[in-house]
Amino acid sequence: MLMADTMAIFFVILGLLLAFPGLWLLCRGLWPQTVASAAAVCRNGLIKSFFAGLPLTVVMIFAAAALGNLGPPGKIGAAAVVCFYLMVANCGVAGLATTIGERLPSRIDAGQSWRATLRGGIIMELAYLLPILGWFVILPVSVTIGCGASLIALFRNLVARSAAALPRQADSATPANEITTDLNALGAKQ
Repeated sequence: MLMADTMAIFFVILGLLLAFPGLWLLCRGLWPQTVASAAAVCRNGLIKSFFAGLPLTVVMIFAAAALGNLGPPGKIGAAAVVCFYLMVANCGVAGLATTIGERLPSRIDAGQSWRATLRGGIIMELAYLLPILGWFVILPVSVTIGCGASLIALFRNLVARSAAALPRQADSATPANEITTDLNALGAKQ
């Protein structure tokens, strides 16, 4: 291996290690509710998140592989599928990083909740550097857990919004309740 190849690999890895915490902080800044919900999901355990994210991860892999075989437009579609998956998954990974950072508290965190995400992210990145185990187990498993945590968080937020909208619908159903009450009263008279 030439020195240029070694340097290229080194700088690609260094660039990724600098980009990951930035991406997780970006997700925390753009979608704080989703990241907070994903962190809450991760606090309750990682197994459920892993199995929730596994089907979407498998579908993404097969969809990207199938689209990649369709020529240049398919390759663009495959890149779009992978980018969308990574944004969804990294919202959850930001929640996972936040959970790890919160479990290792610091006195300087007061008023700066983003520090927990940064600290947890750096810890995860250092684990990613571990040869074989970090590359082929910890990194893919954490992305799959992040995908599942993000999906669960988005589903819970959707259910919460639907539940908040239900009382408004119940108010509009008052005349139907009055009809039911009137029919019950009529039946009681007979």
